[in-house]
Amino acid sequence: MIRSVVMFQHLKSAKGLWLRVLFCWALGSTLPFFDEADTYDLRFRLRGAQPAAKEVVIVHLDQADWNAYHGPSAYYLRAIKEFAVPSDSFFWKAETWDRLLANMLAQNPVAVGVAFFFSQQLPSIDSRFTHLYDPRVVWTGQLDSEGRPVMPLAANSYGYNVALTDLREDEDRTLRRFSATVGPLPHLSLKLLETAHLGDPQRLNAFLGETRLINFRGGRSAFRSISALDVLRGNVPADFFKNKIVIIGSASLPSHLFQTPVGRLSRAELIAQVVDNMLEKRWITRISPWVASGYILLILLVAISILTTYPQTVGFVFLIWLGLGATAFSLWIFDSFYLWVPAISPLVTLLIAYVILIGYQLSVKENQTWRLQQEKQLLSELDQLRNNFVSLISHDLKTPIAKIQAICDRLLAGQVTEDVRDGLGSLRKESVELHRYIQSILQLSRLESNSVQLRKEATDLNEVVEKVVEQLGALAADKRQDLHIDLEPMFSIEVDSMLIQEVVMNLVENAIKYTPNDGHIEVKTQEVDDKVIFAVCDSGPGIPAKDREHIFEKFFRGQAVQSNIKGTGLGLFLVKYFVELHGGEVFLESDIGKGTRVGFTLPLQA
Repeated sequence: MIRSVVMFQHLKSAKGLWLRVLFCWALGSTLPFFDEADTYDLRFRLRGAQPAAKEVVIVHLDQADWNAYHGPSAYYLRAIKEFAVPSDSFFWKAETWDRLLANMLAQNPVAVGVAFFFSQQLPSIDSRFTHLYDPRVVWTGQLDSEGRPVMPLAANSYGYNVALTDLREDEDRTLRRFSATVGPLPHLSLKLLETAHLGDPQRLNAFLGETRLINFRGGRSAFRSISALDVLRGNVPADFFKNKIVIIGSASLPSHLFQTPVGRLSRAELIAQVVDNMLEKRWITRISPWVASGYILLILLVAISILTTYPQTVGFVFLIWLGLGATAFSLWIFDSFYLWVPAISPLVTLLIAYVILIGYQLSVKENQTWRLQQEKQLLSELDQLRNNFVSLISHDLKTPIAKIQAICDRLLAGQVTEDVRDGLGSLRKESVELHRYIQSILQLSRLESNSVQLRKEATDLNEVVEKVVEQLGALAADKRQDLHIDLEPMFSIEVDSMLIQEVVMNLVENAIKYTPNDGHIEVKTQEVDDKVIFAVCDSGPGIPAKDREHIFEKFFRGQAVQSNIKGTGLGLFLVKYFVELHGGEVFLESDIGKGTRVGFTLPLQA
């Protein structure tokens, strides 16, 4: 129940986003209804040639071949014909056609389709030309203005060897579709499959009355072809026509040429494309606009998820990948499964979504910026109150601590018993430790309030070290430690002497704390190239490897937490901060049971 309420509140708070998503989807869903109805030509050009049905071959009968076979004396009107556009009748000569068909039928093709229409007004056919009436040969017929069949010259008595070659172009004069209308004569593509017994009659009848998008397998070279001149002269490869569907047409007659998505193709080549689609069942199928709408919604949801998850620049790059992926998917499914999935509509939708979502994100970020400014101001005030409180309390604690130390010093200077002296010494020691804690808290408060400012001055690092060692000498003497200094003469450097003294104090004091009684501590300074190096080496227990990478973190104490050594875990954090504030670096080397070497390097010049 609680989860449902939270989800409802989240959706309610993001209603502005979802309204924009619905708007993008509504706009993108309308595109498939109007977009890409006749503009898939580019896909075929990008795809290139594809494997076509090997059962189909083409014979090209062109004017040059016809004239080369018959010679110039065959036509007494040759001079006139050279300046006139020839028609199908130009290619009629019964003897030539009988020889052409005889050479083809000798290799036993399953069907031969003639894409030329030879009117019955031409000279009649001699009875000796029997190959013209072979049952495997189908001739092209026509329909008159009233839709009645006009039989060709070689039609048999019942017209069973006659078919139509009607091909209808789109409004832009480009042929993309095939439709087999119901009429007195079948289409040549259907008749060829019926003659070749390669198609189920019931399945072939399903094409009647339907319009289908042709899946073009390529241009002029998609199907095997041969010139009619080579066939007439017997220059035909063995078994070239065996068990094949042969389509005879012209590639030079203007009436036989059509503009297609893959270029200009002849009527015979177009019929071959249709026969290929029927044989292999690879018509182009467009998905319904409703399925396209769901597909666009899916892409849109992925895009919204990307844009609301990643920064604007990264989201834009991912959006480009998504658009390229959607386009590649559309092309792949088109090539592999012949499904027409919109490619432009998703890209336009993604562009619209990006523009709208960027505006939405800008408004959301503007609102968030205003809220953050309000919260920042509130947090700044709270932080200032906290810092003031800490500073006030810390400063107020300094006075009583100083009084405690003064009283202890005065009493220790007088005549007191040994027990009282030990107690006063412990009290004096603890007050010093408490003062160090307060100093660390004040320093941390200054860091978090960004009020630390460097006051650089020429400073002798060796003098700072000597001063610190002098102050901490008594602490080392209490533990009978050998505190040795090895200071190399060096020039003064520009640093904040107070902060560097705090750094040296923390490092030397830590070495004294964690080195056991009778241990050895060495403090060294040296100048190497353009750097000043300060190091403290002790004979303590060492630092475990797992703790070394965290040793400079705030409030981290590592193994010291299990020991009796007191500390806040702020000393080394302040060391690292102050050193890096001067442009230097800290270092730490430690071996378990052998000791630790810790220190820092500072540049000679700022």
